[in-house]
Amino acid sequence: MVKRHQGFTLVELLIVIVIISIVMSVSFVGFQTIYKNYSTESKLSGILQNLLFLFIDARRTAIIEDDVVCIKYVNREFSYFIDNDLDGTPDSNVISSFKTDENIKVYLNDEEKSSFLIYTYDSLFFKNNSGVFENSYSNTEIKISLDSRIKTLKIENSLPKVME
Repeated sequence: MVKRHQGFTLVELLIVIVIISIVMSVSFVGFQTIYKNYSTESKLSGILQNLLFLFIDARRTAIIEDDVVCIKYVNREFSYFIDNDLDGTPDSNVISSFKTDENIKVYLNDEEKSSFLIYTYDSLFFKNNSGVFENSYSNTEIKISLDSRIKTLKIENSLPKVME
């Protein structure tokens, strides 16, 4: 009678283990890349949504209160407040604000900025030029960049909207 071997040899088991480990390492790198991309997109989308709501709320406040409202970006923080004297500081309290990550870059009309002021009054967005309003910010773009990805908030005819 001939004896039959049941099961796999040690060499066959080692080959299967090596193949499984190679497939898992390639999959892990792929999942890591996907996770990083989704994480970056999520951060940018969150910041852009906050920025959109900040602009909409600032514009609404300027209309309802009949005051000049300043939207300020400085030290990685966006904020808005009533600023009737046009000095770039709150006349009373900051109404709303949010901070961004230190790796975020902000561009105003394709120029990287560490700070800027945009004023809104009577539903329009303005640039303050030594106490004189210029309507150059009624049509402008604010870009938020992280890890070579960019999201854009476009102000067109003084209406802010997210560009995809």
